[in-house]
Amino acid sequence: MKSAPVTPDENARITTLYGYDILDTDAEEVFDDITQLASEICETPIALISLIDPKRQWFKSTVGIDAQETSRDFAFCAHAIHEREIFEINDASKDERFFDNPLVTEDPNIKFYAGAQLIAPNGCAIGTLCVISDQTKALTVHQRKALDILSKSVISQMELRKSLLLAKAESSFKTEFLSSMSHEIRTPLNAIVGFSQILLENINAYNIPKEGIDYIKDIDFSSQHLLGIVNSVLDLSKIEAGEMGVNKDWFNTQCFITNIVHMMCMKADKKGITLLSNIDKKIPDYFYLDEGKLSQILINIINNSIKYTGSNKQIFFNVLYNQSQLTFVIKDEGVGIDLLDQANLFSKFKQVGHQKQEGTGLGLTISKKLTELMEGQLILDSTPLEGTTVTINISLDDIEIPEKIRVQPKEKVLEINSNLKILVVEDNPINRKIAHVIFKSIGYIVEFATDGEQSLLMAETNQYDVIFMDIHMPGISGIEAAEYIRSKNSEVPIIALTADVFAIQNRDSNIFKFDGYVSKPIIKNVLQDILKKVLSH
Repeated sequence: MKSAPVTPDENARITTLYGYDILDTDAEEVFDDITQLASEICETPIALISLIDPKRQWFKSTVGIDAQETSRDFAFCAHAIHEREIFEINDASKDERFFDNPLVTEDPNIKFYAGAQLIAPNGCAIGTLCVISDQTKALTVHQRKALDILSKSVISQMELRKSLLLAKAESSFKTEFLSSMSHEIRTPLNAIVGFSQILLENINAYNIPKEGIDYIKDIDFSSQHLLGIVNSVLDLSKIEAGEMGVNKDWFNTQCFITNIVHMMCMKADKKGITLLSNIDKKIPDYFYLDEGKLSQILINIINNSIKYTGSNKQIFFNVLYNQSQLTFVIKDEGVGIDLLDQANLFSKFKQVGHQKQEGTGLGLTISKKLTELMEGQLILDSTPLEGTTVTINISLDDIEIPEKIRVQPKEKVLEINSNLKILVVEDNPINRKIAHVIFKSIGYIVEFATDGEQSLLMAETNQYDVIFMDIHMPGISGIEAAEYIRSKNSEVPIIALTADVFAIQNRDSNIFKFDGYVSKPIIKNVLQDILKKVLSH
């Protein structure tokens, strides 16, 4: 038996093979289909995709044998990679290189072998697509050509696989980067937004002169605008990275729609636009959907209508329901969009038409992706100078409303109980200061822990009604601290308080399940809503 020597380009060849990151991976249908096709075309009981590493031949795909690898010393393929034409042995028992090879004298008793080299784009042969039989044989011209074509298909699939792996790695890196940037940007915004809101709410108490009030309003407006841009970019990145989940829960239909209409009416009124709504009387009392995402979709679409509709015009907001199909129709009398621009409507960071508005140009893109994430459909129809109609169709799950939901009152008023003991775990001193001011403004005096370790000690020696836990802290993380506290006290609600919106949206991947999530900057209304929800339970 003669073992094949290493190839002249062995170092480059091995580097190329390792670059595919395919060794010792699970079977994949696309490769199995190719080996099956090779076996049938060449009329052999065995077909393999064999990759030659420094010590072995490893099989990515097999037909006709159960082995996963053999020693490189025994491998016919180790000889084949020295060639650039199909390497064919018609009767291995009569070939001086193979007649006493264990693969010939023992199972699988190779007589016939033909291997087409798997040649990477850089010219290195990393293995073969080979066909094998225990009977002597010779390939026809047609079979040789087919085997050569299939070997090129193997390399094409490996290149595609490599590209997908690289894209996935880049997406993961991008997600980690944006997660970090989310934290770094939102932390200072927390102070800017929080303090400006407190100052505006307490203008008289602080005796701020009129010029100072105008400055504070400008700061508040600019910070809210910056926050909106940050949110849009991060939302799109989360969706594309697969980090955006759908979190369904029951919520009151009338309250939801009323809040949307009320909020958008105030914005439309400022521009002299009339927002008219018509709600189908057949819609259920409660929806089982992701309330936050549905709200974001509708607000984005109505905001767009307000942006591109002139004063003294109308916007119509209709909600329809038919056989578990929920439909929202937003129709405006705005400038409309021509057919050429409609083709670019859902392109990232792109605004269409001549009347460019402030913003990222992501509203429609995000709305469409969120609708599809909820297994719905967003359709846009527009006529220049006449207006635009956006239709959103979402199917409701055919499940019965739980009795405990059905008997709840439609609205709950959060009762301020200054005796509640609330712990806020926050390592940033400025964030602790703004949290103190915001909680105080709604009637609560809170205690603070400056890190995860201190929170464990305070939770052991005190009985808290609610704990707000920062996620990213040095030492013990917020998730680790929350998990430990919950193991000792299963009743206390623990709410994540974080500037990392990825950690919030991807909560299903967290080991610990929080009772609620509040992102920074802390918005007082959001804080009140989460307290209402937690305390009601």
